[in-house]
Amino acid sequence: MNKKIILAIIFFILLLVIFPFVQTFFFSQQTSGKIVIDQPIDAPYLQHPKKDLTLVFFGYVGCTKVCTPILHQVDDFYDSPSFAPLKPFVGFSFVNLMPEIAPDQPKAFAQSFNPAFDGVYLTQKELMGIDRDFSLFFSKSLADSGEIDHSDHLYLIETQQSGTVVLKNIYTTHPINKSLIIADIYTYLNETK
Repeated sequence: MNKKIILAIIFFILLLVIFPFVQTFFFSQQTSGKIVIDQPIDAPYLQHPKKDLTLVFFGYVGCTKVCTPILHQVDDFYDSPSFAPLKPFVGFSFVNLMPEIAPDQPKAFAQSFNPAFDGVYLTQKELMGIDRDFSLFFSKSLADSGEIDHSDHLYLIETQQSGTVVLKNIYTTHPINKSLIIADIYTYLNETK
């Protein structure tokens, strides 16, 4: 095999292994547990006509290592007394990163954690560029082709009256800083009223 091809393969594998660690290191240096983005993005699949804000998590249906524990935490948080006053204004969407599944599966998966959760199916074409829009890492697992390695952040999205979708913040999930997210939501809701 050509040396350039071997070096390209090694570089690609290192990128897949190292990038998640770099993201984790970057977030670990953030003392607040969030990164403020506040930029419009092209994500019409996240427009929520009945909610001002949406918490978003990217994963895949059947993910037991990352998605299941985090979605249980989000469910506990979403149904907590401290979040109750915000529920009329804030939705939750689980966005599936594995287009090979049936389109109805993301909703069923999300609602297995909480009936109020929404599941979003995206085609392979719709997944193109999503990593750049959300600073999101995802790739087929090298260890198991039926799994995806992916970052595990929560995203706060605002749907403006014009229909524009704005990525407000990215939050770490180890642990989920509930009081920070609640305070941010109150701030954004007060700004729009």
